[in-house]
Amino acid sequence: MKFWWILAFPLAACSTVQPGTNANSQSPYLLLFAGDHDEKDEDFLAVADLRAGGKIIATHPVGLKASMPHHMEYWLPPAGEALFMNAHHHEQTLLVDTSNRTAPRVVRRLKPPEPYRFTHDYWRLPNGNRLIGFLRSNGASPVAGDKDSPGNHGGIAEYTSTGELVRTASAAVSDYPKPLRPYAFAPLLEHDRLVTTSAVMMEENSADAVQIWRFSDLKLLHTIPMPKADRENAERVPFEPRVMRDGSILINAYGCGFYRLTGATSDAPRLEHLLTFAAEETDPKKRGACGVPVVTDRWWIMPVGKAHRIVTLDITDPSRPRKVAQFDTPADFRPHWMAKDSNSNRVVVGAEFGGEQGMLILRLDERTGELRPDNSIKASNGRVGYLDLSQQVWPHGATGAAWAHAALFLPK
Repeated sequence: MKFWWILAFPLAACSTVQPGTNANSQSPYLLLFAGDHDEKDEDFLAVADLRAGGKIIATHPVGLKASMPHHMEYWLPPAGEALFMNAHHHEQTLLVDTSNRTAPRVVRRLKPPEPYRFTHDYWRLPNGNRLIGFLRSNGASPVAGDKDSPGNHGGIAEYTSTGELVRTASAAVSDYPKPLRPYAFAPLLEHDRLVTTSAVMMEENSADAVQIWRFSDLKLLHTIPMPKADRENAERVPFEPRVMRDGSILINAYGCGFYRLTGATSDAPRLEHLLTFAAEETDPKKRGACGVPVVTDRWWIMPVGKAHRIVTLDITDPSRPRKVAQFDTPADFRPHWMAKDSNSNRVVVGAEFGGEQGMLILRLDERTGELRPDNSIKASNGRVGYLDLSQQVWPHGATGAAWAHAALFLPK
């Protein structure tokens, strides 16, 4: 069975790189999902005015405390569609109306469909439906002694743009030694295929594997273990996959191995290790934690958390990526989440495990792949290109310090 959106999009249009830049209409706002630091007050949506140096001009409490604000969609959806985002500890997906840029609001909340638990990532399909990954399902982990409860294999689901459930499928593979936990997506709709990674979030165990599905009926076709890399544990936790123009899929592991999947539409798909980020570091404490990249036609821009740096690869030839630039972040900022403004060369960088009290706002030289701080954004301590959440006044009230993990630019 083929769907209309498969036939309507040629191969080039189905690559999952960042949309191009329109330099004449720089987005004036940044949307953040902020967590109350002491967890005594509600978490909230916040809008920063980048024309005013990053001042927070609007907030909207979401009705949840200690929700652990986590990922949102990688790109803002078209006008008229809600933005999906993850309140992880409450196992809720929030649908957020951003049509009024300075007054975002939650319009619907989704709980995982039984038996699935713990939503993570989202992917928008060409027809507006969303794919959602669930890290767990009810029941015990296949690993003896695993303390996660629930800890069983996860699954995936498709929802309409308004939050109606369309279908679900389990990622479970009989007798697989570790639980498969669908994390992120790379659709190949013109070939009726879908690729997912399996990654741990707060779980004790997770399979290091990539899975290939038939999209039309969500039949699981292949489960491919991650090949060993050139550094210990670099293959661990396959994270973010992106479809390239040639139809291959590049994948970074959280352990910082970098891989290429070819033949995803064949009976013999091949997953190969290409390189490892920060492989030159002799101290293993400075290797790993490669998070959510920005990917354009030419560049794969990778936050390397433990090394406190952002590395740019030239991926013009996906089979031979090469490092062309490096941006070092402050020692107190461990980069994790990245998103690009489709209307300018601005990039926002969120942190994890250190630095979540602010965001970096950088500029990308699209000719060279180099990053530099945006000098129009400056914190009260003089740090250039830094949106400081610790010095903000919240419009909804004095609820104290807050932090944020992910953010997206909002156009006019």
